[in-house]
Amino acid sequence: MVGDITPFISSYTTESQRVRDSHGAHLITDLPYGAGVEEKLDLFLPAMPVNPENIPLLIFAHGGYWQQLSKDEHSFLASAWTAAGYAFASINYGLAPASNIPQMISRCRQAIDWLGENYCHYGFDKGDINVMGHSAGAHLLACAISPGIQGQGRSTLLTRPQRAILIGGIYDLEPISQTYVNEPLGLSIESARALSPQFYNIDPFVALDIVYAEHETKEFIRQSKAFADKCSITGSHVELTEVQGRHHFDIMYDIAHTETALFQQLSEFADK
Repeated sequence: MVGDITPFISSYTTESQRVRDSHGAHLITDLPYGAGVEEKLDLFLPAMPVNPENIPLLIFAHGGYWQQLSKDEHSFLASAWTAAGYAFASINYGLAPASNIPQMISRCRQAIDWLGENYCHYGFDKGDINVMGHSAGAHLLACAISPGIQGQGRSTLLTRPQRAILIGGIYDLEPISQTYVNEPLGLSIESARALSPQFYNIDPFVALDIVYAEHETKEFIRQSKAFADKCSITGSHVELTEVQGRHHFDIMYDIAHTETALFQQLSEFADK
């Protein structure tokens, strides 16, 4: 659907370095949310918060099919969100094959809880914590807010996000288990189903924005729609959005620029 993805990853990397360089004292890199080398996050703080007494936090989990990329290539998202008054945290969660998916889920939960526990040190509002993930990151965050899905650690969050923004996510891993992507993941059909949020109830008190690009593959689109339908039935507040003219990689630019319709839709949640 895309062809060569190298130019997109290269632009993520270049723009992320520019954003890190420009944030200066408003960026804290490699904050440890746990003891492991993988358990680090970057925290970007707004230079001029809209409401200094009530700064919302957005926690981001990157994509890369659970085996590539990191927080470092996704700093480019931070400028738009801090300009809108958010604190922005980008997390690492470990990659396959050194880490398995249950470990990744547990680390996402651990990062969310760590930020919830340490909010007073950084000035954001513990009652206005939100999460956002792209691709594999969307899958991991959907798992993190699904109490029935077991990670390698706690199965529930101590800090409940207000909402989850899930972009280009995978919610049923069984098709993945039948492809080359599974080689470093080592999923069986049974373990793929056990780690698929499509078959579990998420926390109904977390609002969901499920977003997909018009030019995703048919399977990505099917899974986004099926997950939205299932979550709506189980009582969650769900917004399903198709972004016209975008594909799996350039949709990220729409959440990195304040003037896009998608960014404005997603960032306005803090005002509701």
